Amino acid sequence: MNFTIFQQINGWAGHSRLLDTIMITLSDSLPYIAVAIILYLWFVGNKQQGIEKRYTAIYAVFSSAIALCINAIIHFVYYHPRPFVTHHVHQLVPHTVDSSFVSDHAVLVFAIAWTFIMRNDRFKYPILIWAIVVGLSRIYVGVHYPADVIGSALLSFATSGIVTLFSMKLEPLVQLVFRLYNQLIKLKQLLPKH
Repeated sequence: MNFTIFQQINGWAGHSRLLDTIMITLSDSLPYIAVAIILYLWFVGNKQQGIEKRYTAIYAVFSSAIALCINAIIHFVYYHPRPFVTHHVHQLVPHTVDSSFVSDHAVLVFAIAWTFIMRNDRFKYPILIWAIVVGLSRIYVGVHYPADVIGSALLSFATSGIVTLFSMKLEPLVQLVFRLYNQLIKLKQLLPKH
């Protein structure tokens, strides 16, 4: 069933240059968009809203980091070949022949999306849709199975839930991040202006 669903999604690849370009762009631009979202959360909003947005940014980073570390362990102990290794597929982007399960890309987008949902951010649904589309793009371009993306979504849901559940325990670390940021701002103000 995993491969059957993969074939149905990946089967669209190679038939429309426009759709291929959109999916490749979605798949490849993920790190830049993720960083842009975190920076947006950190630097926009009024004073009260800004603090809440910064908490969302920090929790999203924490959740992503934990999920990616767990994923590294999964890759270390369990190898599942990528679709293009064991089958003839429409592979639109180059990729190393490492373990397919679970997807780093999907882990990152879903960690951000679940954090938005758990923090009840007003952009939670657009971010969730973006995460789903990025997950689909990884299947479309031929580098992941549907189970890889679903596994990523579940892993990120768990890490986002843990970060949210233990947010009070994380408060000293969050305050440290705020203090470091404020020190950087003060240092920048002390630097001579050209």
